[in-house]
Amino acid sequence: MRYPSVLMVCGALTFMLAGCNTDGQAEPKEPTTQSSTVNQPQTEPNESESLQENSSTVDEGIDEDMPPVHQRPQFAESRNHTSTSGSAVDIEIDGMANLELDTLIFVNKEIALPIDYEPSDLVRANIDFVDSATGERQLLRGEAARAIEGLMLGAKVDGIDLKGTSAYRSYAYQVNLFNAYVERDGKEKAMKYSAPPGHSEHQTGLAIDVSSASVNYQLTQSLGETVEGKWLAEHAHEYGFIIRYQKAFEDETGYMYEPWHLRYIGVQHAKRVFESNQPFDRYIKEYMK
Repeated sequence: MRYPSVLMVCGALTFMLAGCNTDGQAEPKEPTTQSSTVNQPQTEPNESESLQENSSTVDEGIDEDMPPVHQRPQFAESRNHTSTSGSAVDIEIDGMANLELDTLIFVNKEIALPIDYEPSDLVRANIDFVDSATGERQLLRGEAARAIEGLMLGAKVDGIDLKGTSAYRSYAYQVNLFNAYVERDGKEKAMKYSAPPGHSEHQTGLAIDVSSASVNYQLTQSLGETVEGKWLAEHAHEYGFIIRYQKAFEDETGYMYEPWHLRYIGVQHAKRVFESNQPFDRYIKEYMK
């Protein structure tokens, strides 16, 4: 009887081992959010942050087992800016956000980001965060990160103490959070204070929620009545941020008042939005005509 050679045995073993590796494994679930609400779910998946609730307070949850950003799928991103003259540019294409708008990317309840969209230039913002804001929730796109660092420094110079509570959030994180809200309050109510997956500004890497000790670092509408909230409303535009969801424009934005939610659009545009006293929704549509 002839016995198989060493080379034949090694080859067979190599083939068998290769067959054990598959590319069909499910991607680990991640979290994301955009919040603004009445009441929050009593329990959320993998919850690590729970803020006191009332009719104007929001809380969030996060999956501590989430893989680091560099291990998740990257989405090719165009860094082209629109012309300052405001030449006609689509803000959406078939219901999907026009990524070529760069820092002016516009998302709302009708316009979404690609499911696998993740900015390629996410970096950790070098600011103080609340203890529960870990992992990806300390990330922003590079330009926005530098801007929030400047804003926080300017606030400290003026005696204003602020901390970040949540910055970037992935699509999958938003799935978990939004579903928890819907299960508790129903979809119609949840839509008034939370963005459906793919429709959150936090996924753009250009939004960050901030709060202060005066409201126990909660995401609450009462922040707007504090010294810190008033400082933000008066000075955020100097650093390229706007208070994205203002009380006067709830009907236009589709979301309740969120004095904690800052959206970076650049100093030039933020100043225009501030001085014209209009929501970003209206400004971007007029600017792109």
